[in-house]
Amino acid sequence: MALDQILTFDPGDPEFLDDPYPELNRLREATRVFYDEGRERWFVTRHEDVRSCLRDKRLGRNFRHVLTPEEIGVPPLDPRWSAFWGTERWSLLWLEPPDHTRIRKLVAAAFTPRSVESLREPSAELARQLLDPLAEAGEMELLYDYAQPYSIAVICRMLGVPLDRHRDLLDWSHRMVKMYEFDVPLEAAEAANRAAAEFTEYVQELIRERRAKPCDDMVTGLVEARVDGERLSDDEIVSTVIVLLNAGHEATVNTLGNGLLAFARRPDQWRRVVSGDVRAATAIEEMIRFDPPLQLFERWVLADDVVVGDVPIPRGQKIAMLFGSANRDPRVFDRPDEFDVGRENAARHIGFGGGIHVCIGAPLARSELEASVEALCRLWPDFELVEEPRRTGAFVIWGLEGLRLARG
Repeated sequence: MALDQILTFDPGDPEFLDDPYPELNRLREATRVFYDEGRERWFVTRHEDVRSCLRDKRLGRNFRHVLTPEEIGVPPLDPRWSAFWGTERWSLLWLEPPDHTRIRKLVAAAFTPRSVESLREPSAELARQLLDPLAEAGEMELLYDYAQPYSIAVICRMLGVPLDRHRDLLDWSHRMVKMYEFDVPLEAAEAANRAAAEFTEYVQELIRERRAKPCDDMVTGLVEARVDGERLSDDEIVSTVIVLLNAGHEATVNTLGNGLLAFARRPDQWRRVVSGDVRAATAIEEMIRFDPPLQLFERWVLADDVVVGDVPIPRGQKIAMLFGSANRDPRVFDRPDEFDVGRENAARHIGFGGGIHVCIGAPLARSELEASVEALCRLWPDFELVEEPRRTGAFVIWGLEGLRLARG
């Protein structure tokens, strides 16, 4: 087979989106890194190289602190989506040091092991409260009935955001994350921009409320925080709250959907968890490895000496790391295409990123997932698919439109 055939890659192809892993496996075994002319990116396929890129300080999520768009030949940000770009401007996912360091230190104070541990029992109780009536009914749509309200409630509790508009929060998030895909249709971009504007207005109102009446919560902490004698701007607080709310539930929801689908198709693996043969804490790592909620993460090359897989990558180029490919690398994981909930090294997966942009909420996500699996084991010890689920049609943020399950 000719090399250009081996390296054909279309993440928008419906057939690929039905099951991307055969193609990702083929790419990974063909090459460690390849350049896609159409998408103007270098794709990194193997576990060792992806992990290395995540930790390489010569690579950055943003380039604008050291290079101009003109210098590297990329167009300026589309002014039509100014509301969305406004929420990204001070996002932890966008910033580089020193701004990233300054804001992350403040946020990290809320994600200490003690604070996450303090949420463990309330999270477990919430999981039981939501799942108990669903078990009695005998059928549920996992994402809408459980995963979404559960995960948004946990992150809102941590941040101090009221739950009265949780469906709005979910809707805004779902629309905004569409902007992280490769090819964003005009209608989706318009919807994302409207969501960003509405979300911004909502958080601005929260900021005004906390200034008038402080509470013991993270929003108040951000409003009152001083860094080197200066307070965070409202724009910085808005970006930070939005990224924490969005990232704080998307990964949990999609991991539960993807993972429970894997279990539904392999009931023998679910029985291992229900029986206690495999701990929930172990099983969730395999859920993330096997079908990760984030398939791709990008970095800009900010130095002249970057080499990936023996391939020099020019300064100003973009690198796209394929998490799903890396998580099925046979150089790291034995029988990687098998879903083995007792896999001893599953936690070596690349599901939460790495380096300075490693997911700050990873401990909380693990706590939520563990509590959910434990509650499901007790209340849904047997279940089956009611219907074959559909994917969302997106690749980067990888999940299902829904997952309808029935008690066995």
